Amino acid sequence: MEKLKVDLIHLPAQGTGQTVYSENLAKQLNKLVDLNVINPNHSFVFNLINKFHNKLAIKLLPFLLIKRIRKNSLVHITNQELFFLLPKIKNKKIITLFDFGNYTFYKNWTEKDVELLNTAEKIVCISASAKKELTEKFPFFGKKTFVAKCGLKENSRKSSQNIRKKHGVPENSKIILFVGSDDSKKNFFTLLNAFFELKDKNLLLVKIGSKYTFSGKNQRKKFNEFIEEKNLQKKVLFLDFVSEQDLIDFYFTSEIFVQPSLHEGFGLTLLEAMNCSCPVFCSDIPVFHEV
Repeated sequence: MEKLKVDLIHLPAQGTGQTVYSENLAKQLNKLVDLNVINPNHSFVFNLINKFHNKLAIKLLPFLLIKRIRKNSLVHITNQELFFLLPKIKNKKIITLFDFGNYTFYKNWTEKDVELLNTAEKIVCISASAKKELTEKFPFFGKKTFVAKCGLKENSRKSSQNIRKKHGVPENSKIILFVGSDDSKKNFFTLLNAFFELKDKNLLLVKIGSKYTFSGKNQRKKFNEFIEEKNLQKKVLFLDFVSEQDLIDFYFTSEIFVQPSLHEGFGLTLLEAMNCSCPVFCSDIPVFHEV
C-alpha cells in the first residue's frame, strides 16, 4: 500500500519550542508516511537574502518553497508565522497554531490575516486554551480545529557530568532556573526584579534561552543595565543555548524552576521540569492549568 505523502514546511530557530515540536513531529511522521521536510534554511537564495533583509526573504518564500511541494501531497506548515503561504498552496494543507498571541497579545495579525487560516483543511492547536482563544473570537474555526498537546519522549535522566563545573556555576549556589527567550511574553524582567528582592547570598538566577524577541528589540541590554545597576553581575547567569542533556541536568540541579509568562500556547518547559523532579513556580495563566 502506498504511503501518504506529507510535505512538512518548517523554518527552524535553535532552542525554540516550535522547533522542538517540529523536529519531534518529523521524527514520528517519518516512521508512518512518505515525509518530505521543506526547510527554507536549505535554500542558498533565502539564506543570502535573509542575512541582509529578513522581511524581503520572508516575502520570497512562496516562490522558493512552492516548487518543492510534491503533487498530491498533504502539506503541514509547522510555523504559524508562515500562515501567509496557505492561500498560495493548491494542495490540501494543515497548519499548527501554537498560540493565538499574534492576534491577542502582539496584535500584529489583523482579522484578514486570521481569515487566511480558513484556507487550511485543518488547524492543529497545541492546547485547549489556544483553541478556545481562537474559536471564541472566530467561532467558524470550531469545526476544523482540533487539539494535539505536546508531550515528552521519555523519562529524563541526570547524567554523570558536573553541570556546575561545565558552566561555571559555584558548587554552593542554589539555582533558580528560567528557560525561555528574551521575548516580552516570557516576562523575565519581572522575575529579575523579584530576584533582586531576595536576600539569600547563595542564590543564583540561571536563564537558559536565546536573545530572540518577537519585536526585534534588544531586551538583553535592558536586563544587563538592571543587573549592573543592582550589582547582580555575580548573581545572574545567561546561557543562550545548551544541549538537551545539559538542560536536563540543570532541571535536576536547580532548587526551583520559574516560568512567569504572560502568554503561552502550552507549557512544555513546565513538563520538562516536573519530569526531572524540579519544583515549578509559574504564572496563573489558563494554559498552565492544562499541564
